[in-house]
Amino acid sequence: MRRQLLFIFLFSSALGVFGQVTKEPARSEKEVKATEKTDSTKKEPSYFKAEISYLSNSVYNGRKDSIVVPYVTAQLGYYDNSGLYITSSLSYLANSTGRIDLVTVEGGYDFAIGKNFTGELYASKYYYNKNSTAVTSQIKGMLGSSLSYDAGFLSFGGGIDLAFSQQSDIIVNYTVSHPFRFGSDSSIWTIEPSFKSNFGTQKYYEAQKKAKKNGGSATKITGSTAFVVLDYEFSLPLSYDTKKWGFSFTPSFAIPVNPISLTKPNGSIFLQEKLSNVFYAELGFNIKF
Repeated sequence: MRRQLLFIFLFSSALGVFGQVTKEPARSEKEVKATEKTDSTKKEPSYFKAEISYLSNSVYNGRKDSIVVPYVTAQLGYYDNSGLYITSSLSYLANSTGRIDLVTVEGGYDFAIGKNFTGELYASKYYYNKNSTAVTSQIKGMLGSSLSYDAGFLSFGGGIDLAFSQQSDIIVNYTVSHPFRFGSDSSIWTIEPSFKSNFGTQKYYEAQKKAKKNGGSATKITGSTAFVVLDYEFSLPLSYDTKKWGFSFTPSFAIPVNPISLTKPNGSIFLQEKLSNVFYAELGFNIKF
């Protein structure tokens, strides 16, 4: 644990050093669009966006299934210049099983408050295959919001999600990052070292464990209802965007904490979940039209 905390401290310190070097941080597509809405003389037109991506493993709050769950996902979205958007995606399980494992529909609203604050409101609906082993396979839908502040040398963000499975979970997160921008507005490279931590309950995870019948019907799962730190995540998103197309690559490393436990009917713990650090990555390509 001491090594993990030392790593977190060093990573955060490095972000601070980088922040002193670059005076003008890059902005994501969402931030650029939201900011331009406040300028009536420079309003980005509405557009469609098609994307295909590969995710090496389905990881959520540092949790993963014992079997690797890689996805190839195709997504189509419409982004209105008002900030409203709607997307739909289809995820194919890219292993020996080879099936459509997830269909997602999401709608939301991107907005800006002044020059330094950007935010988002969104609602998602998930349709998982009944045999899915993804740790999120029992989540039926989600409502969420996020808010980011650009401090010039660092960007700070926070969000809250309400996840619906057999019961409801609250997931809260905070993020610290510093984006580096290279190129022009019509051809931009961005790299953004980021640190994120998630807090919340794990009733969705309990539902997934029960669906897999881990431990048998005579056991109970404890620890899923406590609001605790779930994981620490480090990522290094890299992207290249033009007016018509772009690609991104995001390697991530998650350190999960606070495992749940299986208990006997008398309340004694006989098995504690074994958590392990996990590395995963996502590669995506997109076109706009």
